[in-house]
Amino acid sequence: MQSLSLRERVLIYLAEAGGITTSLRITTPVLSKHFSTSQQSASRLLIILEKEGLIDRRVVGRTSYVKLTQKGVARLLDLYLTLKMIFERPVKVVLEGRVFSGYGEGSYYMSVPGYVKQVEEKLGFLPYPGTLNVTLLSKDSIENRMFLQKYADIELSGFKDDRRTYGNVKAIRVLLNDTEPAVMIFPERSLYDSSVAELISQYNLRDKLGLTDGSLVRISAVLQPKIFYEGFKSKISLSQPPA
Repeated sequence: MQSLSLRERVLIYLAEAGGITTSLRITTPVLSKHFSTSQQSASRLLIILEKEGLIDRRVVGRTSYVKLTQKGVARLLDLYLTLKMIFERPVKVVLEGRVFSGYGEGSYYMSVPGYVKQVEEKLGFLPYPGTLNVTLLSKDSIENRMFLQKYADIELSGFKDDRRTYGNVKAIRVLLNDTEPAVMIFPERSLYDSSVAELISQYNLRDKLGLTDGSLVRISAVLQPKIFYEGFKSKISLSQPPA
């Protein structure tokens, strides 16, 4: 909420304290302390809000009694509807990178029966024995990969066979180049760091899309807002009621 103007933050502060229906007792020392500004600036802010018709203000000595006007409430309602529209629509997460040849791990793991069976059961296809490896090109793409890893909603469980133990793998459905369905995987054990995305499919994605080492690709996923924004919730309240 730091991107809001100070005027809007004060209006929210007043509304939270009941200033839509009640005249609130406000002193400039309390207001200045709450918004980390000088008393002169706090006093000037109330004068500006009054001149703009956003609040009604009655001054008694050094105390102001303040109530939001219809115009002030309408300003907050406009802000609410704008934010509601933003935060209730699905969030498209995009990663961009270039294809590269990996170490052959994907070919091995996507041939292991314990993983193949789970891919078929949980993702609905038999995986091509290999992964499409993409090195990500920007800080934004790396951060978005980390978002997708956090919210990946499919898990291939780890298991043991006669030779070794295999780790868990998280997965999430994505689109490659906005058209081709694929699944991004996040192995619990991997030779790659967060700058690399690994994709699986029922197809050889290189052949199907004509990709070679160095090909620029776009990976995207759509997350539901309730899930995506959960991690952004601040533990710090925007405001406290005025004294």
